[in-house]
Amino acid sequence: MLAKYLKNNNIEVSTLLGGRSSGDIVEVEDFERFGKVFITTEDGSTGFKGLVTQHPEFEDIGFKLREIYSCGPEPMLRAVAIEAFRQNIECEVSLENTMACGIGACLCCIVETKHGNQCVCTAGPVFNINELTGWDAFKVSGENCPV
Repeated sequence: MLAKYLKNNNIEVSTLLGGRSSGDIVEVEDFERFGKVFITTEDGSTGFKGLVTQHPEFEDIGFKLREIYSCGPEPMLRAVAIEAFRQNIECEVSLENTMACGIGACLCCIVETKHGNQCVCTAGPVFNINELTGWDAFKVSGENCPV
């Protein structure tokens, strides 16, 4: 839906799909309708072998992208955030915290932000990485990064 929205607003879209193996790569044709698609798998069964942040296209992002939108497991999101910080590119991530109630009552999906603790289910799930407390610790060097 985001790719469609961006393309309809004359914004060039590039999608980098990643997974452990080819079975994790889905809906490629759908993404191709909106722009270039690059694929990476950890086992090399489809596309580039490695992590999404190791794909050659990702290494050149500073010359092409204004913003990164990312979803997936948190270690990958943090690795993408490091690259976004290094290249001074705006980045939004869709967090996959455990959510029980969906209305912010159970408090099991809390994330620390610069505006205090927020429920991912009601304030998100999409957050700008600059708003997430602790994620900016990786801005310069990536030191102490859990990935």
